[in-house]
Amino acid sequence: MTVLVPIVQPAALPVLRPAAAEALNVTPEQLLQRWLVGLSPSTIRSYRRGLHAFTAWALHGAVEPVAAVRLLCGLDAGRAGELVRAWRDTIAAAGKASATVASYCTAVSSVLAACRRAGIVNWTLEGVAPRVEPRQDRSGPRRGDVERLFGVVDDRADAGDRYAVRDACLLRLLYVAALRRAEAAGVRLEDYMHTDNGPALMVKRKGRKERQPVLVSTSTAAAIDRWLSIRGADPGPMLQRIKGRSSTSGPLSGEAIRKIVAVWAHRAGLRAVVRPHGLRHAAASFVAQRASLAELMACGGWASLSAAKRYIDAHAVDRQKALSILEV
Repeated sequence: MTVLVPIVQPAALPVLRPAAAEALNVTPEQLLQRWLVGLSPSTIRSYRRGLHAFTAWALHGAVEPVAAVRLLCGLDAGRAGELVRAWRDTIAAAGKASATVASYCTAVSSVLAACRRAGIVNWTLEGVAPRVEPRQDRSGPRRGDVERLFGVVDDRADAGDRYAVRDACLLRLLYVAALRRAEAAGVRLEDYMHTDNGPALMVKRKGRKERQPVLVSTSTAAAIDRWLSIRGADPGPMLQRIKGRSSTSGPLSGEAIRKIVAVWAHRAGLRAVVRPHGLRHAAASFVAQRASLAELMACGGWASLSAAKRYIDAHAVDRQKALSILEV
């Protein structure tokens, strides 16, 4: 008996719209662009430097980083790993700080991870970034030096110095609010508000895409209000350059903030070099000696203990006390 098997016609494939078709035919150029869009501005700058550095080392001529991405995607995991490690060792031997080398390697590994997720390669790079080692002393000034610094700035502000009024606000954001330099520079006028818990700023924290509410102290709020009476109510960055005698123009850059801190430290007669991040470090160290772990982490906005511990100074007196306890 013959069994007739009906012929099943394959279902017609749906017709994709242009945007959907483009998404399925992703190219390394498109992938690189999409990958960068999902990062924070500071991370984009750091990763761009890393990709450009690798491209300049690996390829002849002035070519874009996408050419290096194509090169790595055309290799297997072993050969790509050897290539990136050779580059890593070269820039480390040239004197780049371990943190910089790690950031550069992470940029390459991250874009290749995006390539794997898109199905362009079936592997990822692992273990290419070096261990980050501290290269410079980031410890901040002692409490006495901080009080001396603030005293000089506040005295000049009380005397009517418009620069001092602004800088007293800046220094309190860096020390009392324990903000990073980029966080302080990024605060906008509309980010300042009064909440049920007290005055606060909406701050773009490191590694976060959205602004986070950060409470500020009474003295910091007073310094902000005093500066705003000079700055005016125009929207935009809260900390601005002072132009002439009666106006402001443009935001303070990170480099400008570094110079402002150094100038006031010199005027206060401080011997040690004082940096913006040093003030944040000093704040964390001072809180760590007098408050709980939860209060320390809240001070700097850290999500983990390991991140907070980097900013705790190892005082010689603490070491001596520990040794006296362990003495046999």
